[in-house]
Amino acid sequence: MTAPTPGARCPHPQCPGCPGQARPVPAQLEAKRGRVAEAFGRHFAPADLPPIDPTRPSPRLEGYRAGAKLAVARDRRGVRVGIYREGTHQVVDVSGCRIHHPLVARGVRAVRGLLARAPGLASSGRGGEGWLRYVTFQAGTAEGSLLITVVTRTPEGAGLLASLAARLREAVPELVGLAWNVNPTDGNEVYGPEWRCAWGSDRLRERFGAVWVTASAGAFLQANREQAAWAYGEAFRQLAPGPEETAVDLYCGAGGLALHLAAGAGRVVGVEANPRAVADARASAQAAGAAAAFFAGPVEEVLPRLLAGGLRPDVAALNPARRGAEPATLDALRGAHPRAIAYLSCHPETLARDAARLCRDGAYRIASVQPLDFLPHTDHVETLALFRAA
Repeated sequence: MTAPTPGARCPHPQCPGCPGQARPVPAQLEAKRGRVAEAFGRHFAPADLPPIDPTRPSPRLEGYRAGAKLAVARDRRGVRVGIYREGTHQVVDVSGCRIHHPLVARGVRAVRGLLARAPGLASSGRGGEGWLRYVTFQAGTAEGSLLITVVTRTPEGAGLLASLAARLREAVPELVGLAWNVNPTDGNEVYGPEWRCAWGSDRLRERFGAVWVTASAGAFLQANREQAAWAYGEAFRQLAPGPEETAVDLYCGAGGLALHLAAGAGRVVGVEANPRAVADARASAQAAGAAAAFFAGPVEEVLPRLLAGGLRPDVAALNPARRGAEPATLDALRGAHPRAIAYLSCHPETLARDAARLCRDGAYRIASVQPLDFLPHTDHVETLALFRAA
């Protein structure tokens, strides 16, 4: 596990992104385990509480974040590319962040440097309000590539973005593409519905363990690639699907976990609401020659339909967003009664809530709960929980 530079301090003390940097790492890990334990304590009787394993540390404490979504703004001191100050739309510049993967960090600095020459592209004061609203970064750590996405308020400016891409390529030769998203809405969502490619490719490849995944701009990829690879591999080992078995992966994203399951299962079925991610998963499965089929649509609607059509999962995996799984998804899964379920969660409270629903009436028992430090120095904790049919 790589440690921070001795005596180093964050160059952005106003940034709210990593509030735990001053705490010793063992204390951070125990606090994250405590959060998971407290969440389960709110949803299970003391006699039914599962043991919570010690938090698995991240292989890296700096340079681990291979994806970043940053807002753009300017004031009298210049352009800022960073994150919002808590509870506001005031942007704190993070162009010197040591948490970012080196390729992401170089991309952020290059974007900020170019915007300094054309500050009128960024809004004055509040972030996310000008023509150029956000810039997001994804590093393909396995191949040393970088994909940058710009989010604009209007669809004008193709020539300007082509020029921006040319200058970015000079600063970051590893750049494989400049994707373009148009988001005219005033909400807090970073991306709008319209996607374009300003230059190069709007996809990159990433490897999780032995699995290669193709990801479009805007598709979700776990920011800590090494920790995610361990989690996917551990879920596969725990579920241990056999060649005569069918595995389902719900909220499958671009297919990283599903393709791990395909190494053992005779058949894999993935379900994901984002159609772009489903297209990515299908491309990755085809490239790998995996026996996997992916379906686009809300999981709570697609899964019952597949089960009614004859799908009989032997094992299942879930990796939902922070809000957790929908009750209809959990009830459909309970009705299908796979022999084992692996649930990778980014929110302890919704995991504990969903675990209680899965275990209701003794349908499942919790075999293990493993907290994972995906984002060191933050309050965030991922958790991999294994359920076995009673």
